Amino acid sequence: MRKLLFILVIVMAIGGVLGLLMRQDSGYVLIAYNGVTIETSVWVLVAALIVALFVLSWVKRILFIILRPSNSLSRITDNLASKRATKNTIRGMLELVGGNWRKAEKLLTNSANNVAYPLINYIGAAYAANEQDEHERSKALLRTAHKSSPEAEFAIGFAQSQIQMRQGHYEGALASLIRLQKLKPKHRQILKMLVAVYTKLKDWDALLELTPTLKKEGIFDNDNMLELEKNAFLALLNKITFRNKLGESNKELVTDVEKLWNKLDTLSQDDHMRQLYAQTLISFKDEEKAESFIRHSLNKKWSNDLIYEYGNLRELAAKKLLANCENWLKKETSSANLLLVCGRLSQSLRLWGKAKDYYEQAFSLDSQNEALAELSRLLKAMGDTKASQDIVMVSLNQASNRLKTLPLPQEH
Repeated sequence: MRKLLFILVIVMAIGGVLGLLMRQDSGYVLIAYNGVTIETSVWVLVAALIVALFVLSWVKRILFIILRPSNSLSRITDNLASKRATKNTIRGMLELVGGNWRKAEKLLTNSANNVAYPLINYIGAAYAANEQDEHERSKALLRTAHKSSPEAEFAIGFAQSQIQMRQGHYEGALASLIRLQKLKPKHRQILKMLVAVYTKLKDWDALLELTPTLKKEGIFDNDNMLELEKNAFLALLNKITFRNKLGESNKELVTDVEKLWNKLDTLSQDDHMRQLYAQTLISFKDEEKAESFIRHSLNKKWSNDLIYEYGNLRELAAKKLLANCENWLKKETSSANLLLVCGRLSQSLRLWGKAKDYYEQAFSLDSQNEALAELSRLLKAMGDTKASQDIVMVSLNQASNRLKTLPLPQEH
């Protein structure tokens, strides 16, 4: 509204100035040619010239249409076709989003030749064809898309890899994604799709090589990254364990397990994974590395599961292990597993009374702890059969409390 008022003010101002000039001096123009004389004012001549130019422009357009009708009609027809194609493209994309695959493919394909950038039409039609399980037609549409816009290699390759994954052709999708990653190494969606493909193909070694990039670019949050590394670690650990069954030396296996663990540094956040790693080192007969890992790991972050494995070390000096455990006990006074390990280490050093005290403390904190069975066995060996039997009865009573309510045969 303001713009319109501004234009009106400008027009009125110009008209006022012209009117003032015309009143002050209308001017005089005389044109004589071949006996014909025309007399008029300057302002009338100017107005006549403006009208003449306007008429000539329209005459020119009319003559152009009359003399070259095909070009003019073609231009009009092309404009109409382009508008219709644009409208159908929009409709086709809406049908694609709405899941009406057949109609979407038809609209997008038929309008592709009359839009300025047909790439979108062909890619959309390829998605629609794939959803109808018309895989060959989908491939053909992508080839047509490449012919129409060869410079859009990344966009076409991205669409192709998505379609291949939907079809379950993971090997083909992997080839496409690797090519795309070379073009854009930090593309977030490409990296996510690579993780999905490697997981489907169970190519854990390749996934392991990808993890530094995933962390650097922040592709996943901590929980998802931990889950990803856990899956890779478990799968690769199974391979290493199988090599152990084939007779490969423990030294080589421990080296490979260490390398694997150090690459997947997120695993140190998970107590179960730390315990599994310690168990693996112990099973491969490298208790020194297992002890060092458990000790340093517990000093950083306490774990009742991990301390349990400290009691499974049999080849190292029990006196030193017990000293470490008693040092932890100053802070972790409520850890039943730590007390259990202290009891076992004391028993291995033949410190019967000390072992008994540790077992009793562990049992008082956790009635389900293995300390109950250890205490019963120790008391029996010490000759206190009654106390040992009493503990067995306690264990049976605890077990009976967990029994389900079930029908029993009637006594006669």
